[in-house]
Amino acid sequence: MIKQVFKSFPDNKPISGLCIVEDITKCPTGYNPISKTHDQDSDADLHMQSWKESVFIGRKISRYLCLSKTEGISDYIVVNINIINEKECPPDGYCLIPRTIDSDQKAWRKRQLCYKLTRKSQATYAITDIILLSRSKKAPDGFNLVGDLNGLTLCYKTSPQSPDNVPLPSLTYGLTPTPPSTENIPKSNGSLSSLPSLESSANALSHDYDRLMSLKPTRPAPKLPPTYSSSNYSTLNSYQGLEGIPFVLNQNISMENKSIFKDIPEIKIKTAEDLDLEYNYSFEQERQV
Repeated sequence: MIKQVFKSFPDNKPISGLCIVEDITKCPTGYNPISKTHDQDSDADLHMQSWKESVFIGRKISRYLCLSKTEGISDYIVVNINIINEKECPPDGYCLIPRTIDSDQKAWRKRQLCYKLTRKSQATYAITDIILLSRSKKAPDGFNLVGDLNGLTLCYKTSPQSPDNVPLPSLTYGLTPTPPSTENIPKSNGSLSSLPSLESSANALSHDYDRLMSLKPTRPAPKLPPTYSSSNYSTLNSYQGLEGIPFVLNQNISMENKSIFKDIPEIKIKTAEDLDLEYNYSFEQERQV
């Protein structure tokens, strides 16, 4: 299960080798064949021979592109792919795949593939994936279109590379701490004064610490330890922030200060009979209206 998950992740390792096989089951060790097209999930055979040719030869001729990220020339990676005609020479710096690696047969019919290798330490980007399309002529998102290769559309994906020979930028500051400078600085009155030493700074911090430790809280601590409340919606018990604080009524609304209650109307207590009489009276008034 874990291996399947890792296989679903995008592989940004550069491709280091390409080859062509006639029999897909004879792909070399370290190479993976492109057996299906990316858009239709159909056969990714690059030969695309006709039915008449198959009958004349008596067997099916197929060509499959294989790629590797571990094999090939040491320290070299594929940085570009091009498609040329059958009798056309590859550009300078490009490698051609003339024959199949399993049966030593001619690799291409009409159009052929060539690729460019660059030393890994000097490459700024590399080809990390190659796909074939059977119907679509447009590259998917993230891919570059190469062109038609014997009836199939070839596309590739690139990824930036970090060259090994590029030096790291130098720091604009030192990593070793430096003590405060003791150079003289001018005062406001024009005289010179030196910066405080490390010893005087440490003494000042010690005095501040002693002053803080001498302070005592004005409110006594609660006698009982604070209680906490738990919730069904949480996994950890949490404090509410009000533990240990005594409940005291505001002095402005105490019963001794009666001046604030003078504007409050007196509430008359009514019995059930009084309420029934009021209800019947209001009902009779509505009927008369």
